[in-house]
Order: sequence, then C-alpha cells, then structure tokens
Amino acid sequence: MLKRYTLSAAAMLALVASSGNASQSAAAAGEMAKPTIPSREDYPDAGQVFGMVWHNESDGKIPMLTFMVPETDNRLWTMRCEKLDDGSVRIANMIIATPREMVAEDQFGFTVRVDDGASIGVLARMLPTQIEGQDLVMPQFYLPNNHSLFPALARGNRAFVNLNGNKFSLHLKGSGDALVTFLRACR
Repeated sequence: MLKRYTLSAAAMLALVASSGNASQSAAAAGEMAKPTIPSREDYPDAGQVFGMVWHNESDGKIPMLTFMVPETDNRLWTMRCEKLDDGSVRIANMIIATPREMVAEDQFGFTVRVDDGASIGVLARMLPTQIEGQDLVMPQFYLPNNHSLFPALARGNRAFVNLNGNKFSLHLKGSGDALVTFLRACR
C-alpha cells in the first residue's frame, strides 16, 4: 500500500549528512574494549532544528504514531497499526529518509539504542512509497505490537539510530503518552 507523505528536510539531512563513526574507549592492556555511550556528536539530533514531536494520530480508523513537525506533514518516523487476517497485530514502521547507496528491495539490519540501554536490532527493507507525488523507496519494517522496542521508546529520553551506517538521534520527550495511547488502540 502506497502512502503519501511530505519528505522532511530533517529526514533527508539526517541520513545524507550523517556524522562519522562512533568512537570506542581505549582499553588498558589485557582489558576488553567497551563501547562508549552514544552522543549527539556521533548521532546528530534529527528533529531539533524543525521542532519535531511525537504525535498520536489515531483517529479511530487506523491508529498511527509519528515523529513530526506539528501542524505540517513533515515526518521522520511513522508507525501504523495493521491488523492481519489471522487476528494478529503488527506495527508497520517507516523512516522517511533516503540512505545513501540503498535501492528498492535492499534488505539490511539497523539498530536502535535507547539512552544507555542495549541496542535493539531490526531488519528492514527499502520499500516503495509515494512522497510529494514522487515514487520513492524508504526504509520500512514490521514489528509485533508487543516488541521490546516500544516500551524502550516510551520510557527513554533519546533514541540513537544506526541505519546502515547513517547515524542520527531522536528525542523521546512526549513519546511515552503517545506510544501508550497508540498501542492501546493497536490491539
């Protein structure tokens, strides 16, 4: 199903102009190297300049949650509830961005780390969508409505995303109430 969204400048910039690799702390002789906690220096804030917020758009028909600029159609991450024929429910996720060197049907893994918690790995695919009248491909993935990513996003302060080497972060202020309402509608 093709959806129409306006391509957010924040989404484009966050992935095309991503910063360098995250650093690792130096290890003393004989000690194992420990990764450093992600920082905004390594994972630039993808929504701050545009004032993006978490917004529950559940209108009683199809529950949706977006990370967006209020009162516009500029979005970076959308979540849509899908009820399947077998009675199960899944959340369709789309990150509205164009990672470099990715083409239609490419499949890749990426990670989301909330605050200093463990990274959560997700498998995504570049799938078609329509944005501003253009047929494009965007990173999309499906998760069950009880996946561990959702409570982590609801409780956290910042999500650090590594999308095929393109790194960005999102504030999670307001995500808790919006996610709880969204997930309640998505059963």
